[in-house]
Amino acid sequence: MHHKSRQLYIAPRNLRSISIDTEKRTAWIQAGATLGEVYYRIAQKSKKLAFIAGVCPSVGVGGHLSGGGYSMMSRKFGTAADNIIDAKLIDASGQIQDRESMGEDHFWAIRGGGGTSFGLIISWKVKLLDIPEKITVFKVTRTLEQNATQLIYKWQHIADKVDDNLLLRIFLWNTESQLSHGKKTIHAFFFTMFIGGVDDLVTSGNMK
Repeated sequence: MHHKSRQLYIAPRNLRSISIDTEKRTAWIQAGATLGEVYYRIAQKSKKLAFIAGVCPSVGVGGHLSGGGYSMMSRKFGTAADNIIDAKLIDASGQIQDRESMGEDHFWAIRGGGGTSFGLIISWKVKLLDIPEKITVFKVTRTLEQNATQLIYKWQHIADKVDDNLLLRIFLWNTESQLSHGKKTIHAFFFTMFIGGVDDLVTSGNMK
């Protein structure tokens, strides 16, 4: 007797539906959508709602959310995984499960433990968060010759103490110095986002 095994093939790129409910402040997002598509669709519906996820618009929702999902608004709202309220996945027997049927332990595991380890996730239900219509974003660049070392040292001591609406990220790159021909220097890039207008940022005392 010969048995034919059943195999299920799903192309994530075909699972890109995004359904937004502005009244309930929720969205169902299929795993093949990109973050850029999600942000665009939310912005079409509301200028004062947001989903907390990464800064790269081409990143896929499925991998980002199942890995945790850090954001420029994470100090205030947590990670993307913290704001997932339901999910649909296909288990090893080919059954579609949601949060209730899979159980809380399983639901906990897929939000940061890697989606492929616990089933094939096909969509996520997420909580949308209230934000001001205007936010503040800016970048500051300094080299070693421009006291980058002192700024990084200070950043290490204040980054966790500023207002939760403010996030300060830093990237370090090794490049050729424009002041010393043939020598290398370090560029420190400070990327900053404040959930509010620039006037609120300045008057809050966070920029002293």
